[in-house]
Amino acid sequence: MQAPERDERDLVEEEEITEENVFDEADETHGFFPNQVLADLVVSAVLLALIVALSWAIPVPLTEPADFSTTDYVPRPEWFFFFLDQWLIFFPGAVLISFGNVVVPGLFVLLLFAIPWLDREPVYSPAKRPVVVVISFLVILVVVLNLFLALARIAVFTGGTPAG
Repeated sequence: MQAPERDERDLVEEEEITEENVFDEADETHGFFPNQVLADLVVSAVLLALIVALSWAIPVPLTEPADFSTTDYVPRPEWFFFFLDQWLIFFPGAVLISFGNVVVPGLFVLLLFAIPWLDREPVYSPAKRPVVVVISFLVILVVVLNLFLALARIAVFTGGTPAG
């Protein structure tokens, strides 16, 4: 009677990885030059070729030149500033504009820089960090709601545009 055949996995003893043996062998190092530089150049060239091909295949039409004498054109912000433009509705008046569009976002940026000192929790699990998760969710919710409020306000606005 023959012994049952064993897989190669059974023949190789698997070593248990512990803190003592995890750093026994150093990882193989790779030089930045020329391998990484070459890889970066290849990816950059492919992305550049893709952008050039898309700009050639889908040209953007030009509108008429700007008319500086018109008074019926109402400027609108770019899409990535819509949520910030909505703050102008919440902080009306010349005095509050600087507060709403400079001070409040500035405090938010300072808060982002202070996160490493405010949240010293060693655990990465969101379930064990409810305060940070709730605050992050509220910030994202405020930005997204302001974005959609601004989109709704701009969509129903009857002001003129440069194209017509």
